[in-house]
Amino acid sequence: MSTRRKQPKESERLKVWVRSGGHCNICHRYLMESGINFEYVRLGELAHIVAQSDSERAPRGSAALPQEERDLAENLMLACAHCHNDIDKKSQAQRLDATWLSRLKNRHETRIRAATNLAEREMTVVLRLVGRIRGASAEVSSLEAVDAVNSLLDRKPVLTMDPNRRGPEIDLRSLPGEEDPIDSGYYAAACARIDEILAERFAPAVERGEVPHLSVFGLARLPLLVYFGSRLDDAISTEIYQRHRSTESWRWSSEADDLRFCFLSQAVACEDPSAETVLVVNVSGTVNKHDVPDELAGLPRFVIEPASGEPHRDAIRTRESRDSFHEAVSQLLGHIEANYKPIAKLHLFAAVPVSAAIILGRSVGWGFHPELLVYDAVPDGYSRALEVQAP
Repeated sequence: MSTRRKQPKESERLKVWVRSGGHCNICHRYLMESGINFEYVRLGELAHIVAQSDSERAPRGSAALPQEERDLAENLMLACAHCHNDIDKKSQAQRLDATWLSRLKNRHETRIRAATNLAEREMTVVLRLVGRIRGASAEVSSLEAVDAVNSLLDRKPVLTMDPNRRGPEIDLRSLPGEEDPIDSGYYAAACARIDEILAERFAPAVERGEVPHLSVFGLARLPLLVYFGSRLDDAISTEIYQRHRSTESWRWSSEADDLRFCFLSQAVACEDPSAETVLVVNVSGTVNKHDVPDELAGLPRFVIEPASGEPHRDAIRTRESRDSFHEAVSQLLGHIEANYKPIAKLHLFAAVPVSAAIILGRSVGWGFHPELLVYDAVPDGYSRALEVQAP
């Protein structure tokens, strides 16, 4: 005969309810009112972060927590039945570990205690761009994206605008010609696909007010990432994520990072109204100056690169380094606007990770008037891939 599991003391249960403000710590549903007839109903359940039992079969039961502390309020979180069942599933208990749940619980309770209106995590719509890169199919799964957003704890990922609940995705993988994109018309077709999805599926949702915030993930050829960035509405607050080569993860590193970026410029008087200039961006690698086409060699040149150290594949591994890169781009464009107004064309040669490419497009597409000509690396140097103008 099975024995009934003992319940935590009433004093500990009361602490959890009060500290949680009657809301689920995970989805933030209010748990003291019926959703059917709006009568008072106590719907919440107390979920153990580390299970009562230290059995390996119990959800997070093998975590290092003394047995006498497992029924205390610090190890309990208020949850709706749906979220409680969700986090205790065997596969979920491995992904959503005790540390993550504790951080989520503490953040929720802190907001309640501060008596703010931020008890509910603000929503963010997850938008993904996937393509092929030199014949290899890229992939940004909705689960990877949701995991990265959840790791920040400050926003709730929403997968809307899609009947399959995977969130809006711009998929370029079926387009032919990626192996030889310059001559096959691949870039023109891919840009048209990006415009089509954003116009038909995304823009109407923005107009209806369904996109308060945007979380962006992209894996495709660099010129397309730049174009994609130029088409993102700058009126929407946006978080751009980075895939880290060393870990294959989209989560931002929490380690301290003092990497900063700067720009260098070659002073030149621009009196020709059709003046052009070259922008070289060295982040994940270095663009060899000899790879710049000969016809551009005499143009003024601007360079963005790390202020110290060498470019490397995971140069942007924290939000701080990403924001530093964004600031360097903004400063450069401001410098050009103030000192080189006649410049009409900017030739871009970049060795950058995905987040930096999207930032370049987003910055130039909406805040800069010269035409942006984006070049792609080819076996014998660089070839012009596409032109980007403000929408």
